[in-house]
Amino acid sequence: MRTLFNLSTGLLITFIAVGCDRTPPPPAADANVGVVTIEIRSGDTDKQSIQVPDVADGATLESVMRMVDQVPVSVSGSGTTAFVDSIGDVQTDATQGWTFKVDGEFANQGIGQTVLHPPTTVTWSYGAFEMEAP
Repeated sequence: MRTLFNLSTGLLITFIAVGCDRTPPPPAADANVGVVTIEIRSGDTDKQSIQVPDVADGATLESVMRMVDQVPVSVSGSGTTAFVDSIGDVQTDATQGWTFKVDGEFANQGIGQTVLHPPTTVTWSYGAFEMEAP
């Protein structure tokens, strides 16, 4: 009985480990997919535009940022705690960081909770954090 339990536990762990290493499947042919444009503004004149194709309707900004391979993007955490640490060689620090707009509107939540509906444009800007008065 104990051997059967150990064998079952080992198989379960193996299936989980194998499943965690797989790339998500491409969207179904009938799924609503589109292009997300990522605009990156790291200075007054520096602007880069990246097209991310085949993004499913309802994908989070976190998942899309993890798909970007044209420029290094560092994301820490996941879901509600996901945070962009750096884009390219520009890193967030105590007083400056990356903020984003979706179709021209500032988001009121983080990248792990921001749901996208392609086609859409996400604009990342680097600058000083604005502190609210108490």
